[in-house]
Amino acid sequence: MKTARFLLCFICMALLPAVRGEILKNARGVPVRYGGDYAKSPVNLPVLKFRSVQVRAAWCAVVKNLDFPRCADEKEFKKHFSAVLALLRKHNCNVLIFQVRANADAVYLSKYAPFSAWISGKEGRTLGNFDPLPWMVRECRRNGIEFHAWLNPYRITGSTRLGRRAYLRTLPKRHIARLRSDLVIESTNADGTRALQFDPGRPEVVNMLLHTVQEIIQKAPVDAIHFDDYFYPYSGVAPGADSASYSRFNPRRLSLDDWRRENVNTLVRSVSRLCRSKNVRFGISPFGIWANAKDVKGGSLTGGTQSRSAIYADSLLWVQQRYLDYIIPQIYWSFDHPKAAYAALTDWWIRVIRRYPGTELYIGHGLYRISAAELYNQLRYNGVHPEIRGEALYALRHLREKKFSTVLRKCWPYPVPAGETIQ
Repeated sequence: MKTARFLLCFICMALLPAVRGEILKNARGVPVRYGGDYAKSPVNLPVLKFRSVQVRAAWCAVVKNLDFPRCADEKEFKKHFSAVLALLRKHNCNVLIFQVRANADAVYLSKYAPFSAWISGKEGRTLGNFDPLPWMVRECRRNGIEFHAWLNPYRITGSTRLGRRAYLRTLPKRHIARLRSDLVIESTNADGTRALQFDPGRPEVVNMLLHTVQEIIQKAPVDAIHFDDYFYPYSGVAPGADSASYSRFNPRRLSLDDWRRENVNTLVRSVSRLCRSKNVRFGISPFGIWANAKDVKGGSLTGGTQSRSAIYADSLLWVQQRYLDYIIPQIYWSFDHPKAAYAALTDWWIRVIRRYPGTELYIGHGLYRISAAELYNQLRYNGVHPEIRGEALYALRHLREKKFSTVLRKCWPYPVPAGETIQ
């Protein structure tokens, strides 16, 4: 039966009209530069290519109820999640990256974190005895969709106008951040609000997160554990916030930057070992730029924020050391971006995977930042590169927009399984 289905898929794909390759031009008819300000050669868009096996993922964010609403009870939760699956099936997606930990909380019944206020309306209030996680995984399996449990590992709150102590007092009394305020560091956002997160330099934080991941894996047969791009804060650590940790937990006497990078590496390495011992995949969707070539040898033809130094996320090292089963760099910029041009940055990641095989590469597309035509061209560009095993779309809510639905009908016209890509 499976063989017949694949043969039918191949035949149907062969009958689809081919799209000719072309030089990409902007609205004024001028060829788009391959590397923005850093490489003047034009972008050559290939023909649209279809694959028999491909990861087609979408992120579903519960934080701020961006993609999933608050629910009064179990019945309402199930209704909304069923709508999520219907939306994925409509667009022939085969992977759901669902946010189960957004702010040191849980969209499941947990021993270590309160139930998420984004779902129930109040931190710690559950939907009765209903545990959403095992049910969501079963529903995904029933619909032929992989379930990747998405955690924002460190964040406690991304934005508050309260002071640190005042905010922590708003949390449930048994919340680990309230009980162990010494594990919490803060930063100031551009708008003047404060962000609180766990200190990556504390061994207790690593252990807490390992317990969290283990609990998820034991609770339900998730297909993968997934981290997003938030590690150290983008706005920078407040002066002195982690100086005590740096003095106490730095036996190798590393520089502050190297120490912070190694703190994140320790978490990634530890979660990798845990996941592999349980036969569960582990993936991260880091900020798209590891480092700029003009600043760091081996970097990309870019001039933007560098995750290696801004948030201490050494994504290149994770690939080199094979800590991850897959990586989804968030390449949320357009082909004509002057500082982070899509083609040059995507090709940098392709070269990384060629040089250090063993980690599957999917590309993350930020639908909130690009046009439908841009998405279509990016999917065309990806299609001819065997190193790119699929795509992930941020975020689910944009799949309801007609302009993106039209593109996905053209690029993903038939359902295919996720997994190792067959060329």
